[in-house]
Amino acid sequence: MEATFTPAPDKDTGSTDGPLPQSQRQREQLMQLYQQISTSPNPQEMLQKVAEANNMSAEQLGDILMRNVRDMEMASGGGGNGGMMDSLPRKMIRLLSTLVLMLLRSASAHPRSAMMTTVVFMSILYVLISAPRNGIVISRSRGLFSSGPTTVIAPPISYLQKLVDSPKFEKLSSSMGSNVKVGSLSRLFESEETTMGESKDGIHIVSLSKKHKKNFSLIATATKKIPFEILLPSEEELELLHAKEKEKKNSKHMKSEDLMAKVEEDAWAESITLAMQSAQNVIDARRFSEFVSGSSNSLRFYSSQHDHDKAVLVMKKMGDLKRFGIQPLRVAYEEDGEHSKCVSYYTVAGGHFDGEIKVSVQRTDDESSDGPSIIISVSLLIPKNGRQINKKMASEMLLNIAESITKSTMTSARQTLSRRLQSTIYRGRAMNRASEKRTMAFDNVQKMEEMAAERKRRWARSNPNAGSYRPSGDMHRLQGRPSRSF
Repeated sequence: MEATFTPAPDKDTGSTDGPLPQSQRQREQLMQLYQQISTSPNPQEMLQKVAEANNMSAEQLGDILMRNVRDMEMASGGGGNGGMMDSLPRKMIRLLSTLVLMLLRSASAHPRSAMMTTVVFMSILYVLISAPRNGIVISRSRGLFSSGPTTVIAPPISYLQKLVDSPKFEKLSSSMGSNVKVGSLSRLFESEETTMGESKDGIHIVSLSKKHKKNFSLIATATKKIPFEILLPSEEELELLHAKEKEKKNSKHMKSEDLMAKVEEDAWAESITLAMQSAQNVIDARRFSEFVSGSSNSLRFYSSQHDHDKAVLVMKKMGDLKRFGIQPLRVAYEEDGEHSKCVSYYTVAGGHFDGEIKVSVQRTDDESSDGPSIIISVSLLIPKNGRQINKKMASEMLLNIAESITKSTMTSARQTLSRRLQSTIYRGRAMNRASEKRTMAFDNVQKMEEMAAERKRRWARSNPNAGSYRPSGDMHRLQGRPSRSF
């Protein structure tokens, strides 16, 4: 009995001139040699050394090893799966396994370097994942080694929104304890505000008397006057308003000077009212940190979109390691009057300090001064034995909030005034265009009538019988037509 062997065609060249079949042991030895060469630090140099030891060239040895690998893959998986065995996922698995083996060998050879590399890699991976999600949280609550919630960088809005709307935030109670009633500090501050002295624009740290020390450990107030005079109309706009006012029936008997004085007085009152309404709208919308001086992330006030009674205050250097501290807040009370509006917040458990923050806007009509004014006031009230933040940080926080509310108020007022003015100018221009068209149409009709009258006079002068012509002759009725009498 005779047996012949026909080698399988080579996958690359299609040639059947392959080596005769070897024993399984020889194939396994060649496979082990292939694995050692592929996992060596320098596979090309290793292949060259093995080839020289066997009196072969590197190309010949490489062809034998690759042919042996393909033959074994075909023997284990069948001739029809050769292309699948060399697919991209299989190559990626081989590459990853090779990298893992190399890392394990390097780690076994240099354990300290491998440990440091692993720590650095994991730290970088953690930073890349955590930074856009929560700002890299250092602490989530107040503890033995933490003054309160802290992040390395400014936390994103999405993280603050989840924090404020979480069920855990809903369960937080006042950080001032049961001895201090919520909102009592702000109420007491309102009743004694006149005795503590008034301050001009800027920050004012109240010097506490013995009476005040019974309830407060720190009172700081930042005030800012809204420059509503900027909203007054220009000379061109005043002339436009004057012309519009002059068209009214009840203003026609007034002198031009008196009418202009009335227009200026109305513009002054409208500017004050507009500034006051804008400030009230800003407080209603909780827009307390839109225009913070310096970096926009140095201070941020975020209020829940679903419930305005819950909010957080984020400030740089307030947290651990001088990083961003998060102070949770809740509304104690809110009051709205004709010439005033205020909202008072109290701190809840787990924050960096205890106390209340009061934001208010007040319109004053003081005849002894330059006239009416609108004052933005932001106050920080720390109770007796309550946790404090340093005065410099408190002053910076209050002043930034007051300035931001003032800028937001003026921006909103300018936008409203611009829309009104554009509407007024458009109506005025439309009325002027309509009046011009009516005047032009009337002038054209009048000119046509004058031309017709002039043409008739010329005709009468050139023809004495003009206008006296009468038809003459006999009127004959057409034959075959019925007669009609009228």
